Amino acid sequence: MYSVSVTRRQKKYKRIKSFLIRLGLYIAGLIVTISLGLFCVRNFGTQLVMIDQAMAETLQSEDVVLVDKLAYRISDPERMDIAVVRIGTQEHGLSYIRRIVGLPGDKLCISNGQIFINDEQVEITYNQDGIEDAGTADQEIVLEDDEFFVLSDNYNNSRDDSRLDSFGMISKSQIEGKVWFRIMPLSDIGKIR
Repeated sequence: MYSVSVTRRQKKYKRIKSFLIRLGLYIAGLIVTISLGLFCVRNFGTQLVMIDQAMAETLQSEDVVLVDKLAYRISDPERMDIAVVRIGTQEHGLSYIRRIVGLPGDKLCISNGQIFINDEQVEITYNQDGIEDAGTADQEIVLEDDEFFVLSDNYNNSRDDSRLDSFGMISKSQIEGKVWFRIMPLSDIGKIR
């Protein structure tokens, strides 16, 4: 009778031990999942809502997009990237979503409605209209080592970009992240090009 009791106790102990091990693994997995989620949201998942039509047709007013804040910490912005740029030197200045057109060292000019970079015409696929107002880019601009020229996709209906003197060129420190994914509206969900 004593051996039967011990066996039952041992089985009960093994079940409790097994349950506690599974519970511990579940909790550890949950902690790792939450930590990875927070890391991803902090670096890749910042949400922004478009409040104007400056990037139409690419983005519409009220679109909700995800911004990859890590992208430009590990690589340089590329021509035609859509990025969040901060205007002004203060950390909490106004932020805009704009397309990066000119890169450091480029010679840029807008002439006859077309963008020329390093004396070559740039093919614009996101807007077929010619640029009506060249702004400061009516004369050739040579971008410095840390300067970027940004442009609204809806450039004939918005001048909040590098063509405007008060907006000016953007430094890399003013580029907050790369716009990479639209999450709202659901009908347009997907990667942004």
